[in-house]
Amino acid sequence: MTASKTASPMYPPAASPGVEMERAFRQAIAEASLSNERKIAYARFGMLGIASILDVLVFFFPKTLINVDSVSPTIAIFSFIVCCISASFLIVLRRPNAWQNLLTLQVIIPVFDGILVALFTTNIWKVLAPTKPEIITNIAAFCCFLAVSGGIRVKSRSSIISTSLALGNFVYAAVLFQLDFAVSLFALFTILGTGFLGMLTASIVRRQGKNEAGRLLMRQFLPESVVETAFESPDRLLEDAQECEVTILVTDLRGFTRYSESMNPLEVLDSLNHIQSFLAEIVEQHGGWVDKFMGDGMLAVFGAPRQLSNHAEQALKAAQQILRQGKTQCPLPIGIGLHSGPIVAGCLGATGRLEFTVIGDTVNVASRLESLTKDWSTPLLMSGSTARQLRSRPALTALGSVPIRGREQGIEIFTLPEVGNPEKSMSTGAV
Repeated sequence: MTASKTASPMYPPAASPGVEMERAFRQAIAEASLSNERKIAYARFGMLGIASILDVLVFFFPKTLINVDSVSPTIAIFSFIVCCISASFLIVLRRPNAWQNLLTLQVIIPVFDGILVALFTTNIWKVLAPTKPEIITNIAAFCCFLAVSGGIRVKSRSSIISTSLALGNFVYAAVLFQLDFAVSLFALFTILGTGFLGMLTASIVRRQGKNEAGRLLMRQFLPESVVETAFESPDRLLEDAQECEVTILVTDLRGFTRYSESMNPLEVLDSLNHIQSFLAEIVEQHGGWVDKFMGDGMLAVFGAPRQLSNHAEQALKAAQQILRQGKTQCPLPIGIGLHSGPIVAGCLGATGRLEFTVIGDTVNVASRLESLTKDWSTPLLMSGSTARQLRSRPALTALGSVPIRGREQGIEIFTLPEVGNPEKSMSTGAV
């Protein structure tokens, strides 16, 4: 397949890994913030529901409950109204698209909470201040809850708004109840400390979100087990090198140089990103990982660092899927080489610039088998060592023994009947 001079890739521009990770981080923070906001809404609705019931009981039984002759019905009415408003917040937050209005809600809701505490303080002062001045401790508790709620929202802006409203409400309460300066100052510092704790909680959650985004980014380059080791035990990652039995899969695009001649560099990059994304996805679906992309080529490993007892089987399945999907996902033919054998997996490089990779003769043989696919006019070649490890025992076309550069003895090679009849076939048979 060749491309005309006017050919250009039909793929949408690929977002850079940094952009994707930033998007994933923002989404994770938004989801956590929305989840926490819903929890606050449930707690608010529960408390206001209980308060409404108590206000109704106080209205009907004032003498028994608070030792006064009568209570204005406005308190019960007010409790019912704010309970309904709280329920409406909960309904809005439970909608599937609630995250779209989250930033607005995280300003409106704290303001509502602040007004609610102020009105609650006023009503309590009118009804209970003469008989129960210790009720100020309940007001202080509500102010602390208001202050810490901002941190639960995972937004610094929300923390500042909530803490400021909490402090303002307690100053208002201190004036109404004519608290001593020392007591008021102690309570204010307590509320401020609670608000600071909320801000610290928000900062920790955001830092954890960034760490998780970092893990996601590293998984673009390293196998999951290596990433987890790097985060949990980095010293072990630097010290330990594994000797493993694996299957190496090497791919290459036929005629990519000629194909890319008519494209500008950005078009070439978009095309490669699309192709490599679909290749990597297939590799990961079958338990492998991409060690590196080499221009228009790819080197994938099955069986290290996470061991696979059927690494040859999974590598072959991945190769077959690549060839099937490549007909629609890739504008050029793909050549694949498979070889099984021992490798060493570990960190390679110098201090400050390390790369987790696999080394060994197995890698070299797989790469040379892929190069031989051009000579044999077949999209896939595998070694005898890979063929012998296949548990499903598929029908293979044996192509005999071929010399491999760097080896004294030749190596048996095989292909699959369904990928076409090689032009240089020496013999056929099934293994």
